[in-house]
Amino acid sequence: MSFFSEFIIPGGVVMYILLALSVLAIAVMIERAISLRRSVVIPSALVKSIEDAVRNKEDEVAEKLCRNNNNAMIRILWRALKNRGVSRPVLKEIIEEDGRQEVAYLERYIGILGLIAAIAPLLGLLGTVIGMIEVFAVISLEGVGKADLLAGGISKALSTTAAGLCVAIPSLVAVRYFESRVDHFVIEIEMHALRFVELLKGER
Repeated sequence: MSFFSEFIIPGGVVMYILLALSVLAIAVMIERAISLRRSVVIPSALVKSIEDAVRNKEDEVAEKLCRNNNNAMIRILWRALKNRGVSRPVLKEIIEEDGRQEVAYLERYIGILGLIAAIAPLLGLLGTVIGMIEVFAVISLEGVGKADLLAGGISKALSTTAAGLCVAIPSLVAVRYFESRVDHFVIEIEMHALRFVELLKGER
């Protein structure tokens, strides 16, 4: 209770908004950390099993493996299998289109973190400005003789700026980390997809 009474409540409505944004940011970070694991996006053992099945002309086995699993890499391989009868350029175009959709899927919710990182410092600054307005209102009524009252008011006003930065900094770090992770996965997905096209067309 002391944390709320000494830090959250004096910050007013802005502090409650920042608290809600911090909870949302943490939830998104946890969800992205779980969803962007390598075993979820690119299950290496499963991809190898599908490639081996295609290499051994066991298309039914490869299709069954794809149907029984649902993740970014396998969805692309499954689409390639279903369209293996088309020409190589058309197949590559189909896979590239699927790849763009999967990238958008991998990047979901990261934009929310970016928005939080952008607006949290501004909300903190807004809270500080509102607090300072209240401090100057007190000065106009009480004068500047009560230093303890003024110091307490300024401290409360600045608390929202500190809270805004505490929310924004981890969110920004998380955005950069998840974007880098997605970029790395995209490169690997492209590599696997190209190799799979070559397997389907008998070039490997």
